[in-house]
Amino acid sequence: MKYIIGLSPMEGITDEAFRLTQCEISKPDLIFSEFVSACGLAHNAVKLFDHLLFKPIERPLIAQLFGKDPSSFYFAALVLCHLGFDGIDINLGCPAKTVTQHGGGAALIDNPSLVSEIVLSVKKAITDFQNDPKILLKQKLKKKYLEIINRNLKYSGLSPKNITPTLSFKTRLGIDHSIVDTWIPHLCSLKPDFITLHGRTLKQGFGGRADWDEITKAANLCHDSGVKILGNGDLLSRKMAHGYSQKYHTDGALIGRAAMGNPWVFNDSAPEFREKYKAMLIHARHFLEVFPSRRFDPLRRHFLLYVSGHPHASTLRQKIITLTSFDQLCSLEDAISNC
Repeated sequence: MKYIIGLSPMEGITDEAFRLTQCEISKPDLIFSEFVSACGLAHNAVKLFDHLLFKPIERPLIAQLFGKDPSSFYFAALVLCHLGFDGIDINLGCPAKTVTQHGGGAALIDNPSLVSEIVLSVKKAITDFQNDPKILLKQKLKKKYLEIINRNLKYSGLSPKNITPTLSFKTRLGIDHSIVDTWIPHLCSLKPDFITLHGRTLKQGFGGRADWDEITKAANLCHDSGVKILGNGDLLSRKMAHGYSQKYHTDGALIGRAAMGNPWVFNDSAPEFREKYKAMLIHARHFLEVFPSRRFDPLRRHFLLYVSGHPHASTLRQKIITLTSFDQLCSLEDAISNC
């Protein structure tokens, strides 16, 4: 059996520069974007379109939406269809208080009826787009909104066409304890193409250990309903993800935090620091090309992870946290590579 081993969505991490770097070094079977606010897309937040930039090399690429308003999800799904994403994922698992306190993310586990409404809205958007690929342009869009949509299409080299994106959910075991016996059947009844299940509850956040035994229970329920399921949580390598998929009866798995500073995680190679430095340059170049007006600062967190385990990591960290330019990164070549 061929298992799907993909890159998990991570807010503030899996941006376009990160994904391009990942694809250049070791491409996953499936890639997710950072999550994007459905409400924001529906209310002219054009800055969010930076999260929706992509190149064909990243495909199959799934865009993830979060929020709680069904009408906003309808409009946002039309946008994603228009931009040519291969799939639309509904975030039912984010534990961040900034999301859950407004009723989105993992908080939706406590509101299955609202989840059903959201799913119906997204499905309607997909169907409406299939019937009329220009339906988004018939909405009342501001000039700036149209310009940013066209910018994204020009960047990807795509044009709106009749597509059928997949529909999926990414969720957790429950709020403060596992309720997979009732939660997963409800999600399966909504007939998604697949479900990704993180093996922790909302209360756990990212603490403790992911409970893959509960993921197995969910996998059996999904397969009984004809729905595919991917597991997620504590996976450190492609080999481990493959082994867990086999052991816990999932159709694959998503790797998240282990990919940070380690784009080789999907081919299980162990590069020397010379190769890691080259990857840092690749990452930086992509960042500067995609986001030329942004500060260099967001790259620091990635670079700190690239040099983890380096004999002179402490000294390098002090230099990395003050990086402000590509030239400064180039000046670290000998310090990083020669060890």
